[in-house]
Amino acid sequence: MSGLAILMMASCKKKEEPIPPPAPPPVEDPAPPPAPKPVTQTPPATPPPPPVEDPDGTSVSVGSDGISVKNKNGDAKNDITISKKKTAVEIKNP
Repeated sequence: MSGLAILMMASCKKKEEPIPPPAPPPVEDPAPPPAPKPVTQTPPATPPPPPVEDPDGTSVSVGSDGISVKNKNGDAKNDITISKKKTAVEIKNP
């Protein structure tokens, strides 16, 4: 019996188990992402209108006051105006 008692004491002996490392603290929720900025639709910027230039070509105007003939080819310009009150001829060549 004494052998059995020794055997029981040896088997019932409290075994030291290694202590598991402490669990890491739970991850806190990160700050929520910033709210997106509201998207506003702005009309596209319109470029300023180009300077007004006389187009190349010939124009003839006839009215009750008289007649006007204008001719433009690049920088060369001819203007002829004939009316009851005024007569003018203008020729410009670069």
